Amino acid sequence: MKVLVGLVFIINMVFANGYLESIYENIILKNTNKAIEQATQLQKVLEKGNQTEAQKEFAFLAEKWKQVQAFYLLGELNSSYIDTPRYIDIYHHGNEDITVQLQRVVASDDGLEIALFKHSFKTINALEYILFSHDTTNQRVKDIALIITQTIHGYLQDIHTGYTQNKQLFMKNEQKANAMMLNALIESSYKLKEWRVGDAAGLSRKYKGDVDSRRAEYFLSKNSQKAIEAIINTHLDILDNRAFKNYGSLIESYGIKKELDQSIKHLKNAQKKLHLIDDDNFTKAKPLFEELHNLHTNYFITLIGELKVTAKVLDADGD
Repeated sequence: MKVLVGLVFIINMVFANGYLESIYENIILKNTNKAIEQATQLQKVLEKGNQTEAQKEFAFLAEKWKQVQAFYLLGELNSSYIDTPRYIDIYHHGNEDITVQLQRVVASDDGLEIALFKHSFKTINALEYILFSHDTTNQRVKDIALIITQTIHGYLQDIHTGYTQNKQLFMKNEQKANAMMLNALIESSYKLKEWRVGDAAGLSRKYKGDVDSRRAEYFLSKNSQKAIEAIINTHLDILDNRAFKNYGSLIESYGIKKELDQSIKHLKNAQKKLHLIDDDNFTKAKPLFEELHNLHTNYFITLIGELKVTAKVLDADGD
């Protein structure tokens, strides 16, 4: 009997590991590689000095970064990487106005190693301001954009290295992997509905009744809708039918199909409502917000209940 139980346990572990490895390779590492490649591409375009092309490549970088950020597990695998995303992206973190400070950097004669001394000055948010509010034919502006892009590239490389080194930690414990993945989806869906849609649409707890599209994540470059779409598409890659085994496949293997299908339905409905925020205008975003609210509720209550994992508590104004 002990031998039989041990054999069943080993078979189950191998069975689960096939799903976990596929998720790691086809989503986590693949998305990180794509973000690195896009940062490299943006560097090349910036070096050539074509601002219009650089702005287009920035949109792709924002999209690829959202794919990484939406399913960020590395901080759970290795606490050394908890803060790395904030070195890339400060949206909704802190109260500083980096546009005022970066304007001083552009106007200053100080060396850029000194002038760009703060982490926030070398984030994707800073890069958006530089590329969409300044002329990159100005050598100093171009140099600032290149330094920021190189810094982002470096942090993305760090994330890739961290994921590569910590893969076995993810693979060895199916229960912990489940908790990490579901908590990542819950956190991402909360920030999607509350921060990225709700704040601009005047529907979040913080800005109830106060619509202001300028609160959107990439309002300056009008890439907020694309960023939201990238996050939704990432969730679908994680849960919906794909050519590879994903988290949805694993959930379905547990017999939890009805609840999984409901999450996928909310994601696809949200996709159909993205047109409501065309040109980053959030005045008619309520149906999209409601769909994302339903998605978050489905993750937070239904899937957690069925998968029997513990959820992290989210703070409305932070993590």
